[in-house]
Amino acid sequence: MFFNARTQRHRVSDQYAMRAVPAVKAPRIRTNFLAMMVWQVGNYLVPLATFPYLTRVLGAANFGVLGYAMAIATYGMLVTEWGFFLSGPKAVVDRRERPEALNELVWSTMIAKGCLCALSFAVLLTVVHFDRKLASVFPVVLAAWPMAIGNVFTLNWLLQGLERFPVFATVALAGRFAALPLTFIFVRDSGDVAFAAGIQGGAAVLTGLFSLVAARRLGVLRLPSASARSVCQRVRESADMFISSASVSLFGITNAVILASMATPYQVGIYTAADKLKTVANMVPAQINTVCYPRIASLFKAQPRSAARLTVIGALATMATTLAGLAVVACASAPLTALILGAGYAGSASLLKLLCGATVFGNLAYFLGLQVLVPFGRARTRSLLMLAAGALNVGLALVLTPRFGAEGAAMSVLAAEAALLAVFVAMILSRPSLRHHFTQLLIR
Repeated sequence: MFFNARTQRHRVSDQYAMRAVPAVKAPRIRTNFLAMMVWQVGNYLVPLATFPYLTRVLGAANFGVLGYAMAIATYGMLVTEWGFFLSGPKAVVDRRERPEALNELVWSTMIAKGCLCALSFAVLLTVVHFDRKLASVFPVVLAAWPMAIGNVFTLNWLLQGLERFPVFATVALAGRFAALPLTFIFVRDSGDVAFAAGIQGGAAVLTGLFSLVAARRLGVLRLPSASARSVCQRVRESADMFISSASVSLFGITNAVILASMATPYQVGIYTAADKLKTVANMVPAQINTVCYPRIASLFKAQPRSAARLTVIGALATMATTLAGLAVVACASAPLTALILGAGYAGSASLLKLLCGATVFGNLAYFLGLQVLVPFGRARTRSLLMLAAGALNVGLALVLTPRFGAEGAAMSVLAAEAALLAVFVAMILSRPSLRHHFTQLLIR
């Protein structure tokens, strides 16, 4: 059902409209980065508090079942998201000073997400009917599915576009910490896998609800205003971004699904555990990219030199922090995995090194693609190249996994990420306009 509340009695005065729009002067990027780091640290304090508990209580095999079910639920969340977290912030930047247009953007995006969530669930039910392995863990997948439902009304993309990163951090952490005690209360032995998955889904729903409240209090979210045309437009505008975000999944969750299909649950367990530790080590570079994206997008046309300078600073910071994380992991992978995961995950140490090595190439490739290729109108090219790299990873994983297990899946990610970075760098060097984006900094 679509709504249109643009009636005379619901029109706002000019004074209210001015209050509803965030201040034109954006927060300092240093403040935004600090807020996102607080969010990221808090975002991983909860998993770090429950992660060692779950790996020990569930055991490697059942932790692998949890990882498989969460990967399937993540596919639903991926379709529901449809790349709005990338296209949304830029669309918000374009509408900051037009409150009615911004409100319509919010509602049309949420309705589009709701339709996509329903579609992905219908596909899941069809696959379960034919896939016995998926059917065997379907209760766990169903418990995790609220992750996709919560994503429908999670407005992180809106808060990022408004550069309200402190608000975003508060909202996200509130959802995470609210669900923290539930893991220790309801997950008591290896048979409580569904409870562990359900708690993750519940946290996502809470985060979505909190973000709605935050948007309402900021004055951005008003009465529903959308049309079928605007909803379809949101889906079309984000199609390229969906391809790129779906391609990213081909580097991560798809490998867990391949392992579940071709190897033992133990292999899935040690791979999933190593991947989660890698994500913790990668939290600083990830936030550099997140914080820089809306600011570079807003500077690109009006102040191209400043946009280029921020791009260079962001790329250097991404590389420096990624290499620092890799150095720490390389020196401490064995004791780190033994301390956090337990004795049953010895195979995760070598996987952690491979996956962190892949982030060196992947972080810089993702940064250059998002901050350089997208502003220059090459979003579709970027998406197709990422899709090709993701397909390369899947192809290598299908070949290497039967022989090398989880290490084969990790080696596939490493090779594909390195290939993607090489292609992006070659493209930037071969295009005069892209080269000029950087060389203009050498001209006084």
